[in-house]
Amino acid sequence: MAPGWRPPPRLVTQAYGFCFTPGGQVVLVVLRDGFVNLPGGQVEPGEDPSETLSREVAEEACARVTSSSYLACQHVWDPQAPAGPTSHYQTRWWARVELDPWRPEHETVARRLFPPHRAVDFLSWRRKEIVGCLMDQALVAERRMRRRR
Repeated sequence: MAPGWRPPPRLVTQAYGFCFTPGGQVVLVVLRDGFVNLPGGQVEPGEDPSETLSREVAEEACARVTSSSYLACQHVWDPQAPAGPTSHYQTRWWARVELDPWRPEHETVARRLFPPHRAVDFLSWRRKEIVGCLMDQALVAERRMRRRR
């Protein structure tokens, strides 16, 4: 994970966001298999990762991204990837979102809101130190945005 560094666009496969409501809650989504994650997903052909973030947040969390800022990326090395690249990057973003009515249409079965200090515990990520570091960066971006307003 390299805060601020951007990989070559052709190697970016995903965009996920630490999505904050105006009240300071963090939006998490629950998938059909019970996995709790940040809203986000696969970059589609011709899409910039920030566009991916907006589209995926709308699809998965029934929310609109009103502002976003790139945080960092994570390198994924999966030499046994059955149908994808063995080496790629997932981008991580801070985003301000407005919640829309809950009408899931894809793989998400629930949207949950948490205070930032509790969101990390509920994410299904194995490496809590990684998500904790990313949350720290997202909180810096959130404080910066609040000061501007």
